Amino acid sequence: MRHNSESSSFMLPCSSHRYQNHPPLPSTKIEVSSQQHSPASNSSSTKSEDSGLDDGPKKSVTSTVSAKPISRKSSRMSQSSGVSLPPVLEQLEHMIISDDWLGNETTTPVGLKQHVQVAKTRSREGQKLSELGRTLVTSASLKSYIDLLSSHHRQSIASWLYGSVNHVFSNLFRFSDSQVYCSDPEATISLSIRNGIGHAIKLALKSSYGTDYATKGWKAFVEQGAPVVYVSPALHMDVSSYLASEFGIADVTILPKLESDLSEIEGRIDHQQFEKILDEDLAAGKKPLILIGVVGTTILGQNDMISKILEIREKKAHFWLHITGQAIAALTFREPNNVLVHVLSQVDSMTFPIALWLGIPSAPVVTLHKSVEGYKASYREKLDSLPWWVASSYLSGKKIVDMIENAFLLSKVMLKGLSAIPEVEIVGVENPVDFANRVYKSKYTAPTVLIFKYNYVSIKNAIQHHKDLIQKNEDHDAISIAEKTLQDELEYGDYLNAWLRDGLLPESQALGIDTIELGGNYGIAFRFCPLEHAATFSSHIDHVQRFVRKLTDIMRIVESTVAAKLKFSELKDDFPSLVLLPIRNWAGIGAVCYIPSIVKETNPEDWNAIQKQQISHLNLELVHQLKSVDAAFSSGDCTRYGVSCVKFGMLSDVKDLHNLVLMVSDKGKEIENSQQYLDSLADLIRQGIEAANEALRKENDQRLQNEGMMRQLPIMGSLVNWWSPLTPESQNIRGRAFNLKTGEMQETDVLFKSKKNSDVTPPKTKNETPQIPHEPSATKEEPSQSSSEGEATVAEEVTSSSEETKPAIAAESA
Repeated sequence: MRHNSESSSFMLPCSSHRYQNHPPLPSTKIEVSSQQHSPASNSSSTKSEDSGLDDGPKKSVTSTVSAKPISRKSSRMSQSSGVSLPPVLEQLEHMIISDDWLGNETTTPVGLKQHVQVAKTRSREGQKLSELGRTLVTSASLKSYIDLLSSHHRQSIASWLYGSVNHVFSNLFRFSDSQVYCSDPEATISLSIRNGIGHAIKLALKSSYGTDYATKGWKAFVEQGAPVVYVSPALHMDVSSYLASEFGIADVTILPKLESDLSEIEGRIDHQQFEKILDEDLAAGKKPLILIGVVGTTILGQNDMISKILEIREKKAHFWLHITGQAIAALTFREPNNVLVHVLSQVDSMTFPIALWLGIPSAPVVTLHKSVEGYKASYREKLDSLPWWVASSYLSGKKIVDMIENAFLLSKVMLKGLSAIPEVEIVGVENPVDFANRVYKSKYTAPTVLIFKYNYVSIKNAIQHHKDLIQKNEDHDAISIAEKTLQDELEYGDYLNAWLRDGLLPESQALGIDTIELGGNYGIAFRFCPLEHAATFSSHIDHVQRFVRKLTDIMRIVESTVAAKLKFSELKDDFPSLVLLPIRNWAGIGAVCYIPSIVKETNPEDWNAIQKQQISHLNLELVHQLKSVDAAFSSGDCTRYGVSCVKFGMLSDVKDLHNLVLMVSDKGKEIENSQQYLDSLADLIRQGIEAANEALRKENDQRLQNEGMMRQLPIMGSLVNWWSPLTPESQNIRGRAFNLKTGEMQETDVLFKSKKNSDVTPPKTKNETPQIPHEPSATKEEPSQSSSEGEATVAEEVTSSSEETKPAIAAESA
């Protein structure tokens, strides 16, 4: 390896290079500012802990690299240079840069070569790496190269890298006399953090049980007491199975939550209950091993009371104290909170995803821990710090602090903006205005995460009413109604926040704002965590200000819609032809269904399939005409009654509600009065008559089949009837009645029996549809007439039940 006093360069040969004295290095060049001495420097006196030997002056290792470095502009096929890659590498290249080979069972290298240029173009969209990202990806190949060096050489490099990174993080997080551990990369950050927790437990076992655990295993637990692991309820990961499989620890205690209004979302350690549990474990002969606390939870940004836990440890029994969380980032401030530094510096170890905070890909999760007697980092653990040596050299400590402080600044600005919007509820903050002022005066640290949502007052009222009924021991029915009302309000509140999410999507993407399900009576809310997204999306204050302005404007629409929804039910008396229907997955004012006059007297619960078809057909046509005037109207399906309906969207001014409902009612009457609707109604009647004729024909054929052929002969039939007379029931053919209101076919004996037994004459169905469109006054002066019973009775032949039927219907019936 060649050393230069100003920079260190690592070169990778092409495929035509051959090994000489040393294995080749990757072709991508990494330029690192050499303010620190490299292990090959003459001035370096780094000692390898693994070998126990001084590095001393190293000879310059030169590797003749004849190939050109790979250029991003030139094709990796190297067609321009006349050098072609082997088919295996060519196929591997295509699989990496494109996914069009997925699903192709038979793909040859020739086929890959045909699509490689198109795949390259498509693969680079949305997959751009920064210069630091490309360097870190390349460092993975450097780790493999270092493994090929001689034992003394690679251990010296690993020790120097480890010492450099250890120095950077110890100073950055003000955690003196600490050692760094880089977790193995996993599929998710949570699993990587779990690996960091596992390393802390390994250190705790070594600190508590000494060498007995390494030599005796589980027998050390029998001799000295079984270890107990205490876990904060705010740690959102399952470590029980992991600890049981990796360390054989079965006693994992999830500590009780501190009771509060937000404990159902996310809880903190109840230190008083923890003290009682600790006393019980000590009395049982168990050995407290480690407590895993959270400082800066992922949802509400809460902190476990580490100071109280330290007091309990000092007073009761010693155990390892490990913390994780996002509030650890506040230790890197140029002027951090002195209390925070004093408390967190007393813990034994901490795990934090600083790569996520800095927007760095491929960098491992970091764990800082105090030195433990008898523990020495292995060669592999030291070499795993290579990505962070590259990142820290590239960014420098000043830039790392700037990026973290920028994230907290964005949180502070967002808090100030949200507190100025009264319609916004910041979950976990009782007085947002006062809290924001204290944060700006540096009395409080800006929160690491903000959870906010629309402040839907009806939910709070429904919750309070439900609690009051339970406390008063009201009857079960009243409580059930209150619970149903509460669920409806919670559901509608979620719809409103989901609508806000879609409306704020362009402004949310630049800030990494997403929605989460809080559970309980909190529902859906927005989550803003600048530590996780600010560096990745290059977020700045302008993005936050644009988001707040957009949120302020869109909240006016939500407020008008909620106010209109409360008045919506009051308008039903003014428009008897409209029925309010419950509808799901809708944040608008609500939904109505225009009921034609022929179905109006039927209860919605009693609508049959044909009636639902009529109503749905009319309302779909109504929506089609309304959308040409106002695009906010849309069609929907009411699952409760199984019909289509007219949905009102969001409303910017509550004063427009009456006019919108009036327009729906007038358009519905216009459609009902149109010739097209009358034709469809006449077609329905004709189908009913044909169905009645077919039913009568089948019944007559069935009667003849039951009587037999002998009864049909002129002379023999009379003799057979005299010898074996038929019963009255078998001789009668029951007629059919077609109900115009329901569209159903009924037998006349059932109909006449129900009328005979009824003491009340059924009301006549008045046809409120005007004969002449656009003349509503004429319908009041000359009401149209309908059949006396609204039914067409069919016996042996089908006849009209009334001569007053509309001309169009009469023509179809004839």
